[in-house]
Amino acid sequence: MRELIISECMNLLSNYKFTVSQSFSRSCFDILARKKDLKFLIKVLKNIDSLSIEQSRELMKISSILNAIPLLIGVRTRNFPMENDVVYERHGIKAITYETFKLYLEGSPPVVYAGRGGFFVNIDGRALRDIREKLNISVGELAEYSNVSRKTIYKYEQNMANPSIDVALKIEQYLDVPLVKEIDLVPEELKERNNINSMQNEQSINSDMDVNVDVDVGNEFKLQVINMLNELGFNMIETKRAPFDAVAEKYEEYATYEEEHYTNTLLLTNIEEIETEETRKKALILNQISSILNSYSLVVLEKNAKNIGHIKTISLKELEKMDDAFDLLEYLINKAK
Repeated sequence: MRELIISECMNLLSNYKFTVSQSFSRSCFDILARKKDLKFLIKVLKNIDSLSIEQSRELMKISSILNAIPLLIGVRTRNFPMENDVVYERHGIKAITYETFKLYLEGSPPVVYAGRGGFFVNIDGRALRDIREKLNISVGELAEYSNVSRKTIYKYEQNMANPSIDVALKIEQYLDVPLVKEIDLVPEELKERNNINSMQNEQSINSDMDVNVDVDVGNEFKLQVINMLNELGFNMIETKRAPFDAVAEKYEEYATYEEEHYTNTLLLTNIEEIETEETRKKALILNQISSILNSYSLVVLEKNAKNIGHIKTISLKELEKMDDAFDLLEYLINKAK
């Protein structure tokens, strides 16, 4: 069933003009898809409660650095089948059914989410208060009609609580105005990343996301390479459950007449001591992913090697000669010619 859903998701995304990767096995995400600036990293699970904390952390880290939306497509929770048109959440990542995802791409985003104790909706608390006061309706009057307490209405207006579906419908009916908000599939932890014009904000996000290198101490070569890339000025994320070994991120600052701007350069990296058939297979996957993301890609080997297809290679000795990240990027550009 999981393989069928993966295939259906890939076809659905292709129909909506996304560039879609192949499916990846033994990875924290199954599908990478992109259309212009919109990117999804999708993990398909029959039971969304089978997502481990380690998987979710890695998926969140990679989504953060790729500026992508991590998303779970599932069939059931541990105890019940998942409902269509409802958003669930596991370890901070939104989870929906295939049918809900289809409606989302069609332009009908979900408005209901599953929470402890039932199904709820997000409402605009400020609009609720403004309209109630404009209509000269007291908190008590609205509370009585909605069958909730006055304190609960105050919480709705201060965005400290959200109503159930039934209560929200009663409130909208009594005020004769729509108040329910669409649910954003972007995790709260990643929303701040959209403001890339603030380096301080970016550093804060990386700190919050715990974007640190955590390499298996037994893999000394990999650790050595990642440390070298860090020293060149890249922000590194080492991966354990992805089709690449590490993602390097470098911000470039430039100024216009009015303000400063930042552009983000991504480098997807595979790190291998020797070139093998498996290395070449991984390089082809790396090439596909970097093509979708419009990023740089690199295979680091202990000794010299020729480029693998369109993927550039570099030896450890050549990497040691680089003074900073821009030297390495220039190396990649020149080697492509």
